[in-house]
Amino acid sequence: MDFTWLFIQMLIVLVVVCVGAVVVLRYVLPKMSWAKKWQKSGHFELIDRFGLDNKRTLYLVRVGKKYLVVGGGEQSLNLLAELPHAEVEIQQK
Repeated sequence: MDFTWLFIQMLIVLVVVCVGAVVVLRYVLPKMSWAKKWQKSGHFELIDRFGLDNKRTLYLVRVGKKYLVVGGGEQSLNLLAELPHAEVEIQQK
């Protein structure tokens, strides 16, 4: 049996599925109403980021009304401190 035609069909289907997945993830999903609501809920905001080196970074994140300093490494995130609301507001202005 000649499997060349079956192999070509399989490659064509694979390309169609991959292109379809990219189109759905890139263009269709962000336009759906529930995805927008989840992304722009206003509960989480990355205020600033500071790179310590190639593998470690500090993040200033607003979660609700709290401001948190989070340290990120290769495999983990650690809560380092919670900043007072007034201190962060002064720095942002």
